[in-house]
Amino acid sequence: MVDKFVMPDGVERVYHNASAADILPTILDLYDYHKVFIICSKTLNTKTDIVQRIRDRLGDRVIGVTDEVGEHSPVVNVIKGAVQIRDSGADVMLTIGGGSVLDFAKFVQLALTEKAFTKEELLTRGKSGQNADRTEYLGVSKAQPVIRQIAIPTSLATADWTPAGTPVDEETKLKVGLMTVRGAPQVIIYDPEILGRTPLRLLLSTGVRGLDHSINSLCVPSPHPLANILASHAVKLFVENLPRVKRDPTDREALTNCQLANWYVGVVVMAMANQHGFSHALAHVVAPWADIAHSDVACVLMLTQAKWLEGLETSPHTQITELLGRPGVKFSEMLTDLLVELEMPTTLAELGVTLEQTEEMIPHALAWNGVTTSNIRPVRTAEDLRAVFKIALGA
Repeated sequence: MVDKFVMPDGVERVYHNASAADILPTILDLYDYHKVFIICSKTLNTKTDIVQRIRDRLGDRVIGVTDEVGEHSPVVNVIKGAVQIRDSGADVMLTIGGGSVLDFAKFVQLALTEKAFTKEELLTRGKSGQNADRTEYLGVSKAQPVIRQIAIPTSLATADWTPAGTPVDEETKLKVGLMTVRGAPQVIIYDPEILGRTPLRLLLSTGVRGLDHSINSLCVPSPHPLANILASHAVKLFVENLPRVKRDPTDREALTNCQLANWYVGVVVMAMANQHGFSHALAHVVAPWADIAHSDVACVLMLTQAKWLEGLETSPHTQITELLGRPGVKFSEMLTDLLVELEMPTTLAELGVTLEQTEEMIPHALAWNGVTTSNIRPVRTAEDLRAVFKIALGA
């Protein structure tokens, strides 16, 4: 049993079911921020009016905007962004976007705090790890941040709750773990109207990623009682409300419930300090290696892990299916039904991944502690991973 509950490193306020445009001036006044640099997704910036509406509301407090983030926050983009924000004289970053945008701001914060403006400096000074009992993130950097972020998340994969992240090294196509002191947003604003403007498929796939985090928080060797309560509620909210969003992307109640689930499991992700089954970490290997969206990979690996744990006496699957009102149903069948209803992938083969590619990934997967160290059914060897990938490929 884990006897320590670690709160997120940096979050001070959360505004739920709020209008971001209405509440932002009050938040900026509260923290005495006057020079706002906006980091946003290219889609939101070029295909919606969301960013412009917020710029109009904040007026001359906005001193810069960038949407040059990129999938998986490539390190080269982080360095460019850090220099741009440094030279602007901004006193706060406002992020409007999903996981890549949120993580991008964490890495910019790290670069500015550590004055790390090359790839080598950033990766060295932000190197992350965990303490001996795996209940806290650790990092080389100890300096208090020179800049923070206020976040308006537009996805549901919990990147808004962790100070750590995994930018992709564009040369190796591998993700690198970085930890930023107080890297989670200082303020999180959950605006269901803005969430509803996220492209539906992306929104649903990140919701499944959040669901995967929730399930993983229950499928651990050393559960925590409070984490179990929050994770169980998150599972129920995701399973009940993601199909509602699929049927009606303007369903404000369903969107708000999904953001509430994201909040619950975001806190749990930190409390459990990455004590998750392999699906959580393996997605960090597969997505950049195969050049596939992280959340799409998560859909498949969530289902793969459910199949991997079938028949295991210590599996909490029975507890989860009873919670969802489907006692006696195989958990993997229930997840398959959900993914099909959401029109999400169920195999890596659907995403174009080949058996040969999975062989190439195995050494990199074995190097990730999160893949091999917290599974209630062991995944320790290359042969174990071959068996996992066989399930994931749909073979």
